[in-house]
Amino acid sequence: MNDASVPAAEPFADALARLHAALADVANGDVAAVKALSAHDDDATSFYGWGGYEKGWDEVSRRWDWAATQFGGGTVGHDNVSTVVGADLAFTTDIETFTVTRPGASEPTRWSNRVTHVFRLREGRWRLLHRHANRLETRYEPGDREAG
Repeated sequence: MNDASVPAAEPFADALARLHAALADVANGDVAAVKALSAHDDDATSFYGWGGYEKGWDEVSRRWDWAATQFGGGTVGHDNVSTVVGADLAFTTDIETFTVTRPGASEPTRWSNRVTHVFRLREGRWRLLHRHANRLETRYEPGDREAG
């Protein structure tokens, strides 16, 4: 028997499509959709590619607002490495490639990040709980990195 008070769970593929569309907006300086997708909770976190970290929705929200100022228009592509979906938690690992014009720049720049997104199912909707992104580098030996 179905309990009418419990909403049917959104398919995770729909949440992933919303994330990709929201990140396309971010590449153009608009963070409204990614903020709407996000979990507005005290345990929301972000480790963005420009260092630092945020914990709690207020800090994460402010960081998204700052991120919007870093993009003057462009595109982002996603190459999925893995996706794991559980009953109420899911995560993806991806290579994300941005091609964007930064504010004040005349030419677009391109970079790739290795990214982990963690989602939590809340009231039938998948919400972005955590984003960790950092630049994709070529592999190196630890000793080589320490010497340089």
